[in-house]
Amino acid sequence: MTNEFKSLLVKALQGAPTTEFSAEDVNAAAIKAIMAECGLTETSSARDYRAVEDKAFALIEEVIDEILPKKLENVLGGFAEVKTFARDAEVIFDIEKIGKNRAKLTISKGARGGIYRAARLANKFFSPETHVETVAVYVTLEEIILGTMSLGELYSNILEGFEEIVYKEVFNALASGTAVAGYGRIGEELAPIAVPGADLGSAIDKVMPLVKQYGIPTIFGSYSALQNLYNPLAATVPAGGYPNSQDSMDIREKGFVQVYKGARCVELPNYLVDNSNKEWFYDTHYVFVLPSGAKPVKVALKGELYLQKNGHAVGSEKWEAHKIIGVGLAMANNYAVIRVEDGDSDSN
Repeated sequence: MTNEFKSLLVKALQGAPTTEFSAEDVNAAAIKAIMAECGLTETSSARDYRAVEDKAFALIEEVIDEILPKKLENVLGGFAEVKTFARDAEVIFDIEKIGKNRAKLTISKGARGGIYRAARLANKFFSPETHVETVAVYVTLEEIILGTMSLGELYSNILEGFEEIVYKEVFNALASGTAVAGYGRIGEELAPIAVPGADLGSAIDKVMPLVKQYGIPTIFGSYSALQNLYNPLAATVPAGGYPNSQDSMDIREKGFVQVYKGARCVELPNYLVDNSNKEWFYDTHYVFVLPSGAKPVKVALKGELYLQKNGHAVGSEKWEAHKIIGVGLAMANNYAVIRVEDGDSDSN
């Protein structure tokens, strides 16, 4: 595959226009390039399409494999490190910040005044277990060539499928995972932090000084949980709105304050997974306070993406995208988890 061909496929899969062509024209140009690569013409039959579809989808999977890690990094970059590994490579993350913080805490004054010695840095390595995850897409090469489904739509379906898989594993690791470092999360000496919504700000105030030792804190949570936050000037919410003008603007435009005592508030994307409007993709009660830079969750993408055809007896067919993925929690002592209870439970 030439660099020009690959660049064209990347643009088409991402649904991105160029300085010369619209997104629709880019998709059409990419389809023509795939057809030429596979020996197809405008007069090719459905039988011709079926004869070369393995080759065509192999071209597509090669490019998807190149852009998928970057897309996942954009989604998870606030709290997770995404790293790619070859199929025959050992999955290892070098957790530098454990060693650095340990050294920082063991600096002691030397024999001569003004001279300090630091503990030797001991890097830690972390290897999360990997497994195969699969995302299915109902599509045929003929549908792509005829324009029934664009390359951008195909990629979006695959990306969203893997985003959902990885995002849920990342959330579970943060909410209940056990850290390889052997330390508990901030503030959980006896039990997880659980507070009624009205006390969320107070709970964050207690853990914020500790989280700040590892980086600038960022608050992640669901829309419903973040609605409980307000800055000191708005200790009570009068009928007329928030006294803090910036908070009032944030509430009007975003539904919750965007900054709480200097910490940015970020809504975790979530959606309903059933028709009863009761079951959410992830538990909406959790709020995470994480330091920027020190990313506790490690996401490994191993080997190449593999698109495999899976035909159905009724005549329909789907292509299954297989990818080896590993998600694990490397550090827990640098962030806090707060559970917002619906009732008036006491704070732990």
